[in-house]
Amino acid sequence: MSDPGRDDALTPTLGILARVRREVAEIRDAWQDPNTRRGTVAMFLVLAGTFGVGMLPPDNVWRDVPGLGWFQTSRAGQIIAVALLLYGVILLLDAWLRMRPTATSRPVSRGTLWCWSLPLLPAPPLLSFDAYSYAAQGEMVHRGFDPYSDGPAVLGDLFQAQVDPIWQFTPAPYGPLSLQVQHLVTDASGHNAYLAAILMRIPALIGVLLLAIYLPRLASALRYDREMTMWLAVLNPLVVLHLVGGAHNDSLMIGLMVLGLWLGVRHHLAVGAICIAAAASIKQPAAAAILAVAALHAWRGNDWGRPSKLDVMRKLVPAGAIFAVAFAAIGLASGLGFGWITALGVPGAVRSMLAPFTALGSGLEWIAYRAGATALGDAMVPTVQRIGQLIGLAIMGYLVWRYKAKHPVRTLGWILIAFVLTGPVIHPWYMLWGGLLFAMTEHSVRRRQAVLWATVGFVLYSAFDFGWFKNSQTALAVSAMLALIWVATGHDKGLNRDVDLHRSSHP
Repeated sequence: MSDPGRDDALTPTLGILARVRREVAEIRDAWQDPNTRRGTVAMFLVLAGTFGVGMLPPDNVWRDVPGLGWFQTSRAGQIIAVALLLYGVILLLDAWLRMRPTATSRPVSRGTLWCWSLPLLPAPPLLSFDAYSYAAQGEMVHRGFDPYSDGPAVLGDLFQAQVDPIWQFTPAPYGPLSLQVQHLVTDASGHNAYLAAILMRIPALIGVLLLAIYLPRLASALRYDREMTMWLAVLNPLVVLHLVGGAHNDSLMIGLMVLGLWLGVRHHLAVGAICIAAAASIKQPAAAAILAVAALHAWRGNDWGRPSKLDVMRKLVPAGAIFAVAFAAIGLASGLGFGWITALGVPGAVRSMLAPFTALGSGLEWIAYRAGATALGDAMVPTVQRIGQLIGLAIMGYLVWRYKAKHPVRTLGWILIAFVLTGPVIHPWYMLWGGLLFAMTEHSVRRRQAVLWATVGFVLYSAFDFGWFKNSQTALAVSAMLALIWVATGHDKGLNRDVDLHRSSHP
């Protein structure tokens, strides 16, 4: 006879093995699609391109490796690395666009996401140096430095040398859970500076996996188009290139946020609130999701009948209390406290011309300088940025009041998009915070086209800005031109799928 205690002990292991077998089966099935194979080839080209001079710090382990070092030490190698990167990115976009769901196409699966992600696992951090900052901040925590007071320059070693010079003396703006995750990864690397940056993909992959599992489930539960969600959101090239390739901590924030929304749908208000608290302890904008969790729970409790604003408030009070307690507990348990509050302005140290109000302020600054009004010019960018933030707060307040009870997930997507677009700095992966929810909840052809255009534009901008042009204005102009050419080929057609899944009466 079998031992019941032994069987119980084996259950979690068997469950994990069953999950692994399912994922392998999905990969095997996805590989039958030629577009999956085309995208995988594209990612191997991107992998080769990452060993060029633009993707690695000056002092790196690959410089003296035969073959790979040639991409950095030779002018011809540098040009070829850039060409491989750009061609790989374009080929990935082509494969993704060809996988658009139609009535006769193959179902989109996580297997494709795995096939496109796995080639990037050994790659240097892609299209961003942020992972090197994560490694340095993790090492700072290990050595007892306060990352909310000091910058990586205090380390004075390879950890510090890898960090972009812009961030050498700036404190960390991330939540305490993010810093402790970075600390854990740095410890796991044996305190190897370069390996620690590469291993930052582990928490990023966890976030992408949460996104890939629970966003389609959320779409099905709320009667949105699951196939379109898989294609337009989960398989989105920005997810592959920036969340997996760039190893950004935004990935874990988004994954935990989506999991919290799913728990809200499943009537687990307390666990969902704790999950949102964890997401906000990675990056603070996720805190907005507590509104959607409460509203989703109100829908569930009302047998999917539309709740009133009072119904939502009744759920928001306990959900908000649990969130606040959990968020404070994470900060205290981390030993890092709430020093991130004083570092919230750090990302704005970079003048991002992608941010509309920063671009407007820069234009007015230029005019003021040309007119000889130096003092006015100096004040123009920060003033316009503050105006943008006030406008953003007004928009977000209106969205919460007007739509949170009717369309909580859609409203959350709009809130996060408004937060980014009216903020002082935009990086392409910031658009994923609300953009993935927007891609799931917006079913009109025009809005799906907007997601497609934005994806193509930001992907091309990222590749040209980081891999070739160092002047962001030039990269923006070239990327916009190529995006328009790409859209003109007709890839933005046929996004309707000719279905109406009663979205108007569901959250």
